[in-house]
Amino acid sequence: MDNLPNKSYKDFNESDFICDPFFQDWIIKPSRENEQYWNAFLLAHPEKKEAVENAGLLLKSLRFKEDAANEIQIQHRFADHLKKIESAEGAKIVRFNIGLLKKTGKVAAVIGGVILLAYIFFLVKREPKDAVIATNYGEMKRVYLPDSTYIVLNAHSQIRYRKSRGTNQPREIWLDGEAFFDVKHLNKDTANVKPNERFLVHGSDVTVEVLGTSFDIRQRRGNTEVVLQSGRIKLSVKNEEIIMQPGEWVVYNSIEKRITRSVTVPENYTAWKEKKLLLNNPTVEEIAKYLEDIYGKKIVFEDTKLRNKKIEGPILLDNLDDALFVISTVLNIKIEQKDSLLILHSKQSQ
Repeated sequence: MDNLPNKSYKDFNESDFICDPFFQDWIIKPSRENEQYWNAFLLAHPEKKEAVENAGLLLKSLRFKEDAANEIQIQHRFADHLKKIESAEGAKIVRFNIGLLKKTGKVAAVIGGVILLAYIFFLVKREPKDAVIATNYGEMKRVYLPDSTYIVLNAHSQIRYRKSRGTNQPREIWLDGEAFFDVKHLNKDTANVKPNERFLVHGSDVTVEVLGTSFDIRQRRGNTEVVLQSGRIKLSVKNEEIIMQPGEWVVYNSIEKRITRSVTVPENYTAWKEKKLLLNNPTVEEIAKYLEDIYGKKIVFEDTKLRNKKIEGPILLDNLDDALFVISTVLNIKIEQKDSLLILHSKQSQ
């Protein structure tokens, strides 16, 4: 065990791992000693797994020569390859200090130039990570995408999209939860839409295709609901395509595999953006389910008769306490809170 390195790898990135002799030995000539070391390291630092795997994949993909190139040869070869990369369209160049090679030991001195050049190509070719934006219970976020599309993300929700895309790739969003979209027009001529001008929102069961539109999509409790506020969208679900018009409300139930269509007032449905709850003639049970989804609480009814009572008018959603105050006042009930559990009691007549 005397050959183990006397250094900490917890702050290393991919290029650091690639240029490290002990790491190179593990990838190129694995032994029981270095296997034990790196397995223990990954167990202690799971956040480094991706960097270690990427560096290892690149090292394994190289063919190593035992011919040692001198520093001048490496410099010239490095410069030639940089020129080729810079001439490639859209290439992002990552500069390295060639002097780093002097510090990486015998193996790095032999293959360091090749490794760094391959790593540059690796960075250029590798797909960029997706951008992920999420909200906690009771939180709301307003997001502008690079194309100026405006999104309001409701509580306990998440969107994911590519940080960059190819020339012919559509704009795509993957949604879990609820969000309001005001999509930026890229082409008002709907008959001649180019592939990169398409805008797609993927839910777990439904895909919405948009040109320039305002709409709300909600995925909760096995239901995917889409309400179109303006414009025109195409809904794809269960091998069926639905062209929606403003004011339409489409619900797909993934448990019953059933689609229902109706008409609503879109501004009421999307009032949550202004922190208001405006459901269509809702029962107390429907309101309770909505509050559970938004605030992560469990609401139970001591008196089951309360479930079907109705509350008219808006309920403010600035915070859970305000919403509960409105409910308790209107229904003349008592609400008991035990950690994440809310119990609705009927007040005993005095």
